[in-house]
Amino acid sequence: MKPLILVDVDGPLNPWAAHPKPPNYRLFEIKVGWRRKLRIWLDPDHGDQLRQLAEEFGAELAWVTTWMHRANVEIGPRLGLPELKVIEFHAEQGWKYPAVARYAYGRPLVWFDDDFGLHRDRNREFVHKRQPLTTALIHVDPATGITGQHLGEARKAFSGNS
Repeated sequence: MKPLILVDVDGPLNPWAAHPKPPNYRLFEIKVGWRRKLRIWLDPDHGDQLRQLAEEFGAELAWVTTWMHRANVEIGPRLGLPELKVIEFHAEQGWKYPAVARYAYGRPLVWFDDDFGLHRDRNREFVHKRQPLTTALIHVDPATGITGQHLGEARKAFSGNS
């Protein structure tokens, strides 16, 4: 079965807590209502970096974000990503873990997110139930976004050197 690379938007791709924004990030305004716009920052190189990571390990890229299907409309095209599977997790207890557990069943995974500190008990339970599969929960600081270090952690995890 294909390994998975799961990506959250806010924090990993949109470093909302960074002041100033890291180099190479560009500002995008996304219309979220008739008169309202949301300002987000994205690094256009992240699309190539994530696609390359997926190709190296024969992995599937998927969104696991509160943006849900809007990630394919608003985020992916700005990064040059194709339409990705969206793991839906609304109205679930335990944050994103139950939905990810169902979708990733039996598959190694690397997951980039900034909120692994939420629901710590569910986090431990999720990782424990997935043993001995590769399950790399890579915390991305929302003040930095995904960096080369995070991508290196993913490579190590998929190579079995984590």
